Amino acid sequence: MLHLFGSEPWAMGMAVATAIGMMQFTGSLHPPSGAVALVVMMTKAQWQFLFTPALEGSIILVLCAVVFNNLAHERTYPKYWL
Repeated sequence: MLHLFGSEPWAMGMAVATAIGMMQFTGSLHPPSGAVALVVMMTKAQWQFLFTPALEGSIILVLCAVVFNNLAHERTYPKYWL
């Protein structure tokens, strides 16, 4: 959206709506992730922003969730991936 339409307010709304719509489509809805699209639009970030901090932060969060949730013997995370 940023490269096509610039950082106009309506384009920011479309970027957030598209991000949340794609998350709904893939079944991975996490509304705060819509803020990533808004931050990209407001700061006019480069493509590198997808890797640092967005991808790296997501990987770290998932790894922390796996480690801490599996410390307790009665819990297993993730239930469906393994």
